[in-house]
Amino acid sequence: SQVRVGVRIRPLTSKEASEGGRVVVDGNSFDRTVAISKRKFTYDAVFHSGVSQPDLYMEVAPPLLEAFLNGYNATVLAYGQTSSGKTYTMGSEAHG
Repeated sequence: SQVRVGVRIRPLTSKEASEGGRVVVDGNSFDRTVAISKRKFTYDAVFHSGVSQPDLYMEVAPPLLEAFLNGYNATVLAYGQTSSGKTYTMGSEAHG
């Protein structure tokens, strides 16, 4: 069994952008790192704010579906603080 951790950096909301908010997280999909200020963290996968829902799904779901169909447990979990982008990432929020 293996736990994999991926990070999706959500875009600023229209409210955040209109209030002068700025992106403070830098994600690098190639080396799978996220930089916040002077700290850098490494994950199994990093998705930038512009990644589409279908592209994210195609990266994450196929190995889980294959494992599930072979009799293993598989779970996708969205975790984070309030307004961190969980609903956005899971695809259940209308985007406009």
